[in-house]
Amino acid sequence: MKLKRILVDPLIYILLFVNIGLAYAYFKHIVSAETILYTYFFQSIVMGISYFFQLLTLREYSVKDVSINNKPLEKTPKTNGCISFFFLFHFGFFHLVYYLFLSDIIDLEKDTDLDFLLYAIITFAVGELLNIIKQRFGKHSEETNIGELMFTPYLRIIPMHLFIIFGGFFGHHNPGIFMLFIILKIISDVAMHIVINKTYKEKSNTSPITHQQ
Repeated sequence: MKLKRILVDPLIYILLFVNIGLAYAYFKHIVSAETILYTYFFQSIVMGISYFFQLLTLREYSVKDVSINNKPLEKTPKTNGCISFFFLFHFGFFHLVYYLFLSDIIDLEKDTDLDFLLYAIITFAVGELLNIIKQRFGKHSEETNIGELMFTPYLRIIPMHLFIIFGGFFGHHNPGIFMLFIILKIISDVAMHIVINKTYKEKSNTSPITHQQ
């Protein structure tokens, strides 16, 4: 594991800054558990938008082992555009249903600090923008598999939404349990970022092709 590569990854520090900031704000009763749950929900949305643009702007990519309706996907000038909007629809519909579920428990306007949510969303957006720039212009030795890239955000949001579900139902009104959920969320966020973005790997000396997610 290349610890140096992990330590120079700016998005890790943004993830830590936001998550630890949320934990501190909750511990000091600056924000409510309801606000934090919605903050993580919007973090997931920002992440999805980020992956949509990464898919849409791919220049060189592989369609190996990717199939639609049991038919191998063909690489054409429109392939990444179609995949991008398919992902946007699927990811967006998932979050719409999830919002209906979450809003049944917590009223967004009445139970949360909307100004705090706005600042958090902006911070997450800046972090994802830095990640897009890094992936777009960084040196990578392997082609991106468009199928893997499309499913990558789901791997990242599964722990996040488990946190929202269990945090909302079991720790929502219990400060001690909810703080434990926040700590587990921080660990999961950083660990999944490192694993999915292969931050721990040695850079290859071969010629770059495109970003590897």
